[in-house]
Amino acid sequence: MITEFRTSDAGMRLIGRLKAEGYITTHPSTEPNQNTVLIASLHAINQPNSPLGEGIDTRHLLCADVNGLLVCGVYMPQKTAKLPYWETLIAQARISGIDLLIGDFNTGNNDLDKDLKGSKFIGPEMPGRLIDSGYTDLWRSLHPGQREYSWYSCPGNNGFRLDYIFAAPELTRQAITCEFDHAPRLAGETDHSALVASLG
Repeated sequence: MITEFRTSDAGMRLIGRLKAEGYITTHPSTEPNQNTVLIASLHAINQPNSPLGEGIDTRHLLCADVNGLLVCGVYMPQKTAKLPYWETLIAQARISGIDLLIGDFNTGNNDLDKDLKGSKFIGPEMPGRLIDSGYTDLWRSLHPGQREYSWYSCPGNNGFRLDYIFAAPELTRQAITCEFDHAPRLAGETDHSALVASLG
């Protein structure tokens, strides 16, 4: 799952490199200057008929069947614009049968998910409400009480955990590892750390 993907020349080069490695990709049709989500898989990708409803902008919530798993690539908009998308996931994701929600959720709680000096999140209750609907925050479930951040503000260098994998119960039971890979961010290839999970 690649968030903040753009259908620019750089984005098309990325797709080319993924295809050269055997990946199948899908993304919404967007303007080259719009951020969206790219799903890449070594298995077939089938896009269902809008399991979250027809009015959902797939730039922010892109669902696909990947090797029998219904996954949703998430790239939440900024500030209060993200709140309707959170409400949709909380109300619809479990009853729609989505197994994994993966991506940049652009919020967290105002305790462990941010530097103490960093700006407070808008909608800090949303991750907890999504968990109450039946999902598990895989990273947090394996790292209770730990602070680790996937993005840092500039200026300020305040850390925030913006990137998540939320799993339905049957997949949560299969979780072996869920770790941040900071190397691409530290190398300047991206401004977000990767989140990598292993499911049995």
